[in-house]
Amino acid sequence: MSEFDNDFRLDYMTVQDLHQPPLPSRAILLTWAGLLPFLGALVVLVAWPAGAELALKAFVGYSAIILSFLGGVRWGRVMAAGAGAPGYVLAVLPSLWAFPALFLPPLFAVPSLAFGFALALWFDTRADTVPATPGFRTLRIRISAAVITCHVVLLIALRLGFGPGL
Repeated sequence: MSEFDNDFRLDYMTVQDLHQPPLPSRAILLTWAGLLPFLGALVVLVAWPAGAELALKAFVGYSAIILSFLGGVRWGRVMAAGAGAPGYVLAVLPSLWAFPALFLPPLFAVPSLAFGFALALWFDTRADTVPATPGFRTLRIRISAAVITCHVVLLIALRLGFGPGL
């Protein structure tokens, strides 16, 4: 894709987005509240050794659930826009990516899920042609950065010896 094509696509997406209803402030608040289980699991992992194994399982499980949820968000946007089959394929990919991670050892599951969040973010921002509520893409970038950071912090904590013996 040429630079011109990419700029044109991004301008088109911006115009499409302006014709959507604004993102409700409660949706923004609830989005950020969704970060709490990640943060809670990190605190338990580091501060309470007896609960570290459960915290790690909770982190990976919640991560898989939220990654799958992002696919559901995309599915709803694709349906609302009347988009074609490729949009639905992209909508199921996060769930298909997240599910196998539940069966991986944590040192493989956590980076796999982080990469899944990065891919979902790319699909929802750079590769997206489906209209979005104004502020949606900015919110997705910010919350995804926070979620991916939690995954990186968890990996660092595990490498430093926090958590169950792996």
